Amino acid sequence: MKHLSFLVIGCAVFVSGCATTTPTTNFYLVPDPEGHTGEVVISNETGDVTLNKPDETVSTESAATPFSASRQADPAEIQTKFGAALAVMPAPPKAFNIQFETASSKVDAESQGVIGEVAEESRKRDSRDISLNGHTDRQGDDAANMKLSLERAEAVKAALVQEGINPEHLTIEYYGESKPVVPTADNVSEPKNRRVEVVVR
Repeated sequence: MKHLSFLVIGCAVFVSGCATTTPTTNFYLVPDPEGHTGEVVISNETGDVTLNKPDETVSTESAATPFSASRQADPAEIQTKFGAALAVMPAPPKAFNIQFETASSKVDAESQGVIGEVAEESRKRDSRDISLNGHTDRQGDDAANMKLSLERAEAVKAALVQEGINPEHLTIEYYGESKPVVPTADNVSEPKNRRVEVVVR
C-alpha cells in the first residue's frame, strides 16, 4: 500500500503591508498543510535575503532599504495576520499508486485496499477532479501495452464508481510503457511499472 507525495514545493509566502510611522513590508514563509517548508529568495535594490525556516520573516521599509534580520514569527502572529487566508487554502493534491498483476488489468493483492482509500479521500475533499493515469512495464509490444494501460485505468474507474464516486469526476489518461518508474530493458517484468497513478485534487 503506497502513497506518493505529489507536493514538491512545500511553502507558502505571504506579503503584508503594515501601517506604521514608516510603512513596512513584511515577508513570511509558512509551511504547507503537510508541514513542508521550502525556500524563497527575496530581492530589492540593496541585495537578497533567503527564507528557508518555518514561519521565518523579514521586513523592509522600501525597495532601497536593507532587509531586517530574519526572525521566527510567533504562531499567534501568523494566525492573527493570515489565519483567515490559511483556513480557506485548498488541500494539496494527494497521489496514490495502484499496482497490477502481470499482463493483466487485475489489481494486485497489495493494492486492493488502496481503492477504498482513494474513495475515502475523494469524499473527504468532496473532490470533483480525480486523475487516473495508466501504465505498464515493458513486457509485450507497444500497441498491446498502450491498450493494457487504458484497461487498467478503466478498471480503477469502475472500482471507484462502485465505491460511489461520480464518474464525471474521473479523468483517464494512459501511457503504455512510455513512463516507467523503474527504467528497464525491453521485455523485462517490473511490478512497480504495472500501475495506475491516481491523483485526487
